[in-house]
Amino acid sequence: MLDVATLHRRACRVLPEKIQTCGVLAGAMDEPRLAVLLLPLARRRQGGIAYRLAAATLAALAADPLAYLQDAYRAREGLGRRIAPLLYGAWRQVGHGGMACFHTVSRDGRASLALLPARKRAVYAWNDHGLAGDGILAP
Repeated sequence: MLDVATLHRRACRVLPEKIQTCGVLAGAMDEPRLAVLLLPLARRRQGGIAYRLAAATLAALAADPLAYLQDAYRAREGLGRRIAPLLYGAWRQVGHGGMACFHTVSRDGRASLALLPARKRAVYAWNDHGLAGDGILAP
């Protein structure tokens, strides 16, 4: 049976090791939608997933965020056995103070990662055709 804990464990593969999370926001996600995210043969060509940021990551982002994120450029694992982990570009800050968020794009231009500390969220989005024109998550 598919569950949110398994989804979280698998979904974390795309995140740099420094970005610690304590769950995914699956909300009203039903079993067929979980299957699409979990099973490689049913992989969607575009989509996104939201995570709850862990307390340790939130604390580090509150202290010196860009220094903390400076070496957070390599995903934990590849999405398949023979696929290298994603590499992300430089992090940039968008906004200031309590509304600041932090954003990076994969070097291949097909994935984006945004951290929203005020909302205690991380959002990963992908589009196998590239992110150009996808709004804030675009390079």
